[in-house]
Formats: sequence, structure tokens, C-alpha cells
Amino acid sequence: MIRKRDYFKLGMFIITGATMLVAMIIVLGAGRYFQTTYTLETYFDESVNGLAVGSPVKLRGVDVGRVAEINFVSNKYDPANMGEVRYVYVECDINPDLFEFISEDKFIEVLQQDVARGLRIRPTSLGLTGQLFLNIIYDDPKTNPPLPLKWTPAHAYIPSAPSTLSRVEGAITTISKTLSSLKQEDLESIISDVKSIVDSIDNFMKTEGGKEAGKQMLGVLENTRSILARANTLMADPALDTLIPNTASAMKGVNRIITESADDIIAATHEAKVAIISFKQAANVLNKTLNDPRMDKAMSQIAPTMQNISQASADLTAAVSKVHALVNRLNGVVASEEANIHAIIGDTREVMQNVKEITGDAKRYPSGMIFGTPPSKPNPEKQ
Repeated sequence: MIRKRDYFKLGMFIITGATMLVAMIIVLGAGRYFQTTYTLETYFDESVNGLAVGSPVKLRGVDVGRVAEINFVSNKYDPANMGEVRYVYVECDINPDLFEFISEDKFIEVLQQDVARGLRIRPTSLGLTGQLFLNIIYDDPKTNPPLPLKWTPAHAYIPSAPSTLSRVEGAITTISKTLSSLKQEDLESIISDVKSIVDSIDNFMKTEGGKEAGKQMLGVLENTRSILARANTLMADPALDTLIPNTASAMKGVNRIITESADDIIAATHEAKVAIISFKQAANVLNKTLNDPRMDKAMSQIAPTMQNISQASADLTAAVSKVHALVNRLNGVVASEEANIHAIIGDTREVMQNVKEITGDAKRYPSGMIFGTPPSKPNPEKQ
């Protein structure tokens, strides 16, 4: 038989359990209503099947928030400005604690800068379950442009990028359209061409040239195998372990030299730039000079002058040839009369000696030249 004290214990157990259950719900679920978050929105022009409220939002694999709402854009903004668009509206709550507690205005400013660099949101599948989460990535902004919008987003906005499944479906659709556009005759023609090419290759390989080409190909493969074997031997050499550190050390030295010589390099670059500018100016002056009409006139006058010089050179060459012939003739005459010339020179030398003696006598005894022999010399001893 149950006593009143047992009823009291049972009631206290039920009340305590209910209180603990409510506290757990508040801590695990309702606690987020008391948490400060930044609102982020994006739009998708594809199916978001598998994405649900509460799905995680990740930035490079790190949880930064959760999906707070999934709706249509026409239910959030004025449908009159939508036109024909039927985008899916997704709103996310972002935890600001992961962004160093920056203000919401600063958060929006940083997002706009990153969006220009290619920040996008892509639906990504969680394994094989089909459950989706939003993955914030950086992609090429040229290949993933934002969707055209005719309204101003009310919160921070990140454009979406097509999911992997959507891109695969698009590629399959393109391939299907391409295949469907091909006619049966085209397929038969393609197959016939491929068969013809294969037959030609097979016939060629059966000829002597094909066999020789096969041997050469085998030789190339054998050389490749030998090169790979040598490369493996070199890689297994223990000296290679010291080569890489030595190379790194040498590169550090080169880097240090370049750093220390930075001023000289800059000065040399400046001087080279000045030299290039001077050379360019000289080239411009030369170009202007060559393009001057007076230069054409001077060149036209130079041509006759050069012709006259050429003619004078030819005449001078002929005159030199004549002088050379004359000298040769003189040499011949001198050689034939060499004995007579020596005799004439000897006689001339004697005549000059006689003239010299006569001149000496005339200086000593001028009267003797007229009156005869000179008087005898006086002898003082006989007087």
C-alpha cells in the first residue's frame, strides 16, 4: 500500500525532472535567442533541396553560423522590382565572436571588400546523405559573377556560386544537347572516319616504315628507361642530401649580396635608364635628320661627287702606272750605262780637284795667274 510520503517523493522527482528538461532545452536550443549574431543573406538560382533551417554555415571548414531562414525573394522584397527572377532567399546568423568582435558596420565593409576579391557561398553536400550546408569560399569572380539584382539587400550580402551538383547537371545537359543535335548520318560518318584512321595506322604499322618507326619508338622508350634509372641513381646518392642545403646556403648568400648591392643596382638601373633616354633622343635626332628633305638633296649631290672622285682615282691610278713605267725605263738605262756613269763621275771628281787646286793658287798668288810663275822665296841667311 502506497503511503503519502511516497506520493510526495514521486511528485518531487517529476518536478525536478521537468525543471532539468526545461533548463537543458534553454541551454542547448533556446540559448541562441539570447546570443548576439550578425545577419547575412544570399540568393540561389537553383534548387536548395537538402538545405534546412539550422544547417551549418562554414568558412573553409570552420563553423561560423547557421541557416536561420529559407524563403523566396518575392516574399522578402517588393515583387514589382523582381521581374522574371525566382531566386531562393537564404538568411544566415553569423557568430561575431569568430571575427574578433568587430562591429556590424565594419563586418559589412569587410564582406564587400572580400566579395570583390571572389568571396562566394556554395551549397555543399555532407557526404552521401544529401544534407547540404553553406560553404563560404573564395573563387574567381570572373567565372562566378554575382546574380543580377534589382533591389538593395537589407543585410550583409554574399553572392552565391553554383553547387557542384548544379554544375555537373549543367555539363550533362550541355553534353546531352550536343549529342541530340548530332544526326545519325553524322555519327555514322564519324565512326567511319575513326575506323578509316585506325585501318590506316594498322596498315602503316605492317609496312617496313611502320616497323622501323616501332623500333625507333622502342629505342626512345629504352633511352627513357635508362635516363630514369640514372636519375634514380643520382637521387639515391648521399651527396644529394648535402647538395640541397648547400644550394639553399648559396641562395642565401646571393640574396644577401643582392640586398647589400641594392643601392648600386638601383643606381646602375638609373644610369641605364638615362643612357636609354639619351640613345632614344639621338635616334630621334638621327631620324629627323634622315627624314629632312635637305638630306635627300645632299645625298643627290653626293652621288655625282663620288662619281668624280672615282674617275679621279682611276686617272690617278693611270698616272701612277705611267710614272712607274718611266722609273722602270730609267732604271734600265742607268743599269746599261753604269760603267760610263762611273767614268764620268771619276773625271768630274778629277776636274773638281784641279779646279780646287787652281782656286787655291789664285788665292795665294793672284798675279801668278796673269804674269807667270811666282817669284822665288827670299833667303835671309844668304843676305
